[in-house]
Amino acid sequence: MVDTTNSSDRDRERLLSSETLVRNILDTAMDGIISMDAQQNVILFNAAAEAIFGWRADQVLGRSIEMLIPNRFRPPHRALVEEFGRGVIPSRRMGAGQRTVLALRASGEEFPIEASISRTQTAGETVYTAILRDVTEAVLSRQQIEQQAQMLDQVSDAVSVLDLQGRFTFWNEAAHLLFGWSATEVLGKHSFDLLYHGDPEVLSVLQRETAAGRSWAGELTKANRSGETVIVEHRRTVLRDSNEVVTGYLCIDIDITDRKKRERVAHRSQRLESIGTLAGGIAHDLNNVLTPLLMGSKLLASGRALANPQGLFETMVASAGRGANLIKQLLAFAGGIQGERGPVRMDLLIAEACGLLEHTLPKSIQIQTTVDPRGPLVIGDATELSQVLMNLCINARDAMPNGGTLGIEATSIHLNGNASGMHPDAHPGLYVLVKVTDTGTGMSPDVLDRIFDPFFTTKELGKGTGLGLATSQGIVKSHGGFIIVYSESGNGSKFSIFLPATLVSAVAGEAPSGTTPESGHGRTVLIADDEAFVRQMVSVVLESVGYRVLTAQDGSAALALFRQHRDEISAVLLDIMMPGVTGLQTLDELRKIDPHVTVVACSGLSTTQREAEVFDHGAKAFLPKPYSDDQLLQTLDALLKRPTR
Repeated sequence: MVDTTNSSDRDRERLLSSETLVRNILDTAMDGIISMDAQQNVILFNAAAEAIFGWRADQVLGRSIEMLIPNRFRPPHRALVEEFGRGVIPSRRMGAGQRTVLALRASGEEFPIEASISRTQTAGETVYTAILRDVTEAVLSRQQIEQQAQMLDQVSDAVSVLDLQGRFTFWNEAAHLLFGWSATEVLGKHSFDLLYHGDPEVLSVLQRETAAGRSWAGELTKANRSGETVIVEHRRTVLRDSNEVVTGYLCIDIDITDRKKRERVAHRSQRLESIGTLAGGIAHDLNNVLTPLLMGSKLLASGRALANPQGLFETMVASAGRGANLIKQLLAFAGGIQGERGPVRMDLLIAEACGLLEHTLPKSIQIQTTVDPRGPLVIGDATELSQVLMNLCINARDAMPNGGTLGIEATSIHLNGNASGMHPDAHPGLYVLVKVTDTGTGMSPDVLDRIFDPFFTTKELGKGTGLGLATSQGIVKSHGGFIIVYSESGNGSKFSIFLPATLVSAVAGEAPSGTTPESGHGRTVLIADDEAFVRQMVSVVLESVGYRVLTAQDGSAALALFRQHRDEISAVLLDIMMPGVTGLQTLDELRKIDPHVTVVACSGLSTTQREAEVFDHGAKAFLPKPYSDDQLLQTLDALLKRPTR
């Protein structure tokens, strides 16, 4: 018979069955491979095992495997192998039933290994083979991660980690306490689905910065599990691997919700403190306003012949206008309601502040202003910015007990790419720079370092709370600006306020057009006001030009009169702040009776919010008190350009 087996096939079989091939495979394996006989003596020790344990094979072969096991673990290991040999426990394979144990190097060092063991029969003899690897680095890394996680659970700040898709991969205990979700509930969820419900513009900047590989820090508004608002100081840092590839983001949140509430209270308290400082000057000036009004009215009532009655009238009108302007300035500064942010002309704001300061500063202090009326605008809250200016000016006054010069300047300045060298909060761009300088006592370096600390003051007890400069800094910072201070003992102080400028133009209100109407054409106007003097004076003005007038001292009386004379009444002049049935409630009821009723709302508290509110309720016009006869008549004339009913 001819042998048809290909010679190359025979060679392959010899190759595969050769001891050399097996040895090569064992010696090139990445894992340590150790075989033992039934007595647990080593019969095979590959190159990887030599590298792991530090023994040569000829030093280990024929000796007990226990030489590679720490002394205290040898008895349990022996029992384990015996149980395994009897089949009491199943085979342990790599990746299934794997366990981490401690082994012993030739140097005496103990180290962790992952091992699996199997049993085979060769020539009737039992052979145990262990496949193992040194996991020292992995165990150390895992321990380090566990320690870091434990440490992060101890910190009071909320710490979380996001992957590149914005999903949570870590959530510490402080985050659980702050936001209400446990780590189990959060991990794998998208951060925007849970936390972010506001600040779209801020979030856009945050994402743009982190996407560019930069860290970001700022205030964010988030929501907790109950849907309540949580204000946090948020810092996000980019995480990178050893190759500098971005792998995720580390987020730290500090709860400042209560602090923001306290700041609002402090701002209000400090504003009232400043008003108290102004009160003396304002009261003095108001008395000067009232004196010609009182004297003039009594002269007119006396019936005595007057040499220049027209001049008397003009003096009284001018004095009343001066008083109204003072009250308007004071209300704008007191601003109990949070103002809306919009374009602010700093030249006008400085002019208003100087008007108040003229009634407050002693005559020994001169005010010098240098203001560019064509300078750019600031997007901000005029009330808050006015408060900053007044705080600095009052501080300047206190620093000049013997008189001096108070300087106020406003100009524009463009900061370049080196802006951060000037101040940590400075960024390149266009700013409005407001300087407040004095020639007073100045400040020492130790005082200068603490002037923005809340409640720090160098004034005597009862002369100040120490909130003025802290409040001012908070307001300027909330507008995206910063303050730089320069002062020397005995040489005065200079406060430089940098506010981000805008190129948006201010829209000036249209001046009233037209002339005072000569006649009311017999139309009927209902006046509803709880102040008798107001009802009386407005009635005189309206009747003098031909209007018929009905008056009511409260909302209930106004509604009764309107129902009775609905077909006669052309307009209702309605005070918003009345006791009992309020002005807004009265307005709502009037519109239920006649949806087309013409209502002119009036109020002594004039704010943007109040004006928007009355228009929302259906008023056709709004007159802030005090208003002149011309303003009243022109408003009615503009609204009643239709035939009498």
